[in-house]
Amino acid sequence: MPILLSRHPYPNATFGIWQITEEEAFFREDLPFSEQEAQEFAPLKGIRRLEWLAARWLLHKFTGESIRLPLAKDAFSKPFFPDHRHLNCSLSHSHGIVGAFLVGTGTTQQEDLRPMGCDIQVMVEKMGRLAPKFMRAEEQDFVAKQDAIFHADLHHIFWTAKESLYKAYGIKALDFRDHMRLEPFAWDGVHGMTTGWIEKDDYRQAFQVWFEKMDLPTDRAMIWTICQAL
Repeated sequence: MPILLSRHPYPNATFGIWQITEEEAFFREDLPFSEQEAQEFAPLKGIRRLEWLAARWLLHKFTGESIRLPLAKDAFSKPFFPDHRHLNCSLSHSHGIVGAFLVGTGTTQQEDLRPMGCDIQVMVEKMGRLAPKFMRAEEQDFVAKQDAIFHADLHHIFWTAKESLYKAYGIKALDFRDHMRLEPFAWDGVHGMTTGWIEKDDYRQAFQVWFEKMDLPTDRAMIWTICQAL
């Protein structure tokens, strides 16, 4: 299956989405494993194995390198390139679809990269019921005031946005209601942008958040979100 979507939201940044129709062998050919990755991959079963492989395969293609760059995970399970600290990445998966977000500084020199993250979510009916668990009261009020045809979209936007913020923070131990919030935004049913905040103890950081709704070949729809610290 060709790539479903590719975006370059700002210089040296690429985000893309791939729907898996391939067998495992298709991805394994280009994905030599590190010892850590082999241990992580071994217990995976079924579609989760394919999602794990496809996300890393897509990320590898975005680097433009002929040989895959080693990828590791830190103590909080956040992926990073141990030998290429000028690159930053984030991965996501949902219902057999994967997303990869790659950001570079445009130089091979090690530099500090701003925190970033991505999340994708195939739209599901239960998101509205789950909303009170991850949305603040004022965020729920914001959705209630919008046209009812957009409520499902908006619930998925808040979910994916906060998932991407969670990944950008990278240290876990964040409460989706207490520690994260989105500023009000305009939504036209296709794409939008806002400022998201992580506020916990002495940490306070604003993020630029981009999101978009896209139709899938299976007659379903999904929401994707990316964020980067301002």
